[in-house]
Amino acid sequence: MHRKVVDYALKALLYEVAATPKPGLVDRANNGAHSDMDFYTFLDSSVELRHYFEAIAQYIKGQYNHKNESKTLHEGDMIFSGLKTLGIQAEQDMKKATGGINTHKGAIYALGLLVAAVTELELYNTGKLQIEDVTARVSEYVGPSLEKEFIENDHTSSYGVIQYRTLGMLGARGEAYRGFETVRTKGLPALESGLKMGLSINDAMIGSLLAIIADLEDSNVIGRHSPMILKESQAFAKSILEVGAMTTEKGREMISQYDEWCIAHRISHGGSADLVAVALFLYWIKNN
Repeated sequence: MHRKVVDYALKALLYEVAATPKPGLVDRANNGAHSDMDFYTFLDSSVELRHYFEAIAQYIKGQYNHKNESKTLHEGDMIFSGLKTLGIQAEQDMKKATGGINTHKGAIYALGLLVAAVTELELYNTGKLQIEDVTARVSEYVGPSLEKEFIENDHTSSYGVIQYRTLGMLGARGEAYRGFETVRTKGLPALESGLKMGLSINDAMIGSLLAIIADLEDSNVIGRHSPMILKESQAFAKSILEVGAMTTEKGREMISQYDEWCIAHRISHGGSADLVAVALFLYWIKNN
């Protein structure tokens, strides 16, 4: 299974960047709110990250290279410690591939955790994997370090910790800690609903993106702008969903207007885009 897991992770990155139109984000039509990256920058980064996903699968299998009759999993924080090392290397490799541009930092974190969880659970699970088990294992990976850094430590001054103290936000790590709740309750259902309606994978992804944007406290937007701007952008996304998004002419017109608005205001829901990739990955795990 691990080869499929690696394939799904890479495919999720490629599908996400190809989804068009994505308001304010790099896609096949334009560079969104970005002046330092384009569609091909993301392709270069995605191809490079396959090595990272493969390394995670090998790392997990290496942790269980002895016979384990009790079918017990290692402590989550112990597994996470090794994943952090691989993630740091992946960020360096990404920047080499893109000329120093950060295309996939959030996806490195989110998809790396998921590749690890699926690989680990597959080793001792003879039945069909349940999405809830996968995301719960991710929570076990990140929980101890998240609590220590964000809640117990009063001296850390990282960007994420500052946002937590000032706004009560946990960002990408909080989303992982909550088992990708936004994906499970918004992004994945929207993707599945679109596909069941007969939409193309492209149009279903756009619906998923809008559902995530409308719900997610995207730290990328707040960090570059403000909570007020995030709320305004979310209201725009919600209004598009209310008129049918990609399923209606009005919805498609509004998406184009939303794209222009995001570009004009330099708004990029990068955290939401990462979660579209997560939704795709979980969809393929669930249905294969």
